[in-house]
Amino acid sequence: MSTEEQQDEQGRQERSERPGGAAEFAPLVEEVRRFAAALGGKAVEVGGRLRESNPEVYGHLAAAGGELLAAYRAAVAGHERRWSAPQHAEAERVDLDGVAEASDK
Repeated sequence: MSTEEQQDEQGRQERSERPGGAAEFAPLVEEVRRFAAALGGKAVEVGGRLRESNPEVYGHLAAAGGELLAAYRAAVAGHERRWSAPQHAEAERVDLDGVAEASDK
């Protein structure tokens, strides 16, 4: 068994031991992993042909892909900062007990 296969097996065992039913998603995760590997292989194949036949186009597409990745990272980083903040700045505390008491009187 290769090192990569051993790591995959260890990851599967760790996921199946996690609480919250993570084991039920293991087949789905494995299927997505196989799909991503197949898609990545095809992308490399097509990219290689494009690089050989149209190097200028390949360069532009590679630069655009890098910019899209940078934009995605910036968006995710912004969300992560808001999610991990102690309290959401946009949240407004509503006193429901006070409203109920006022309407009873």
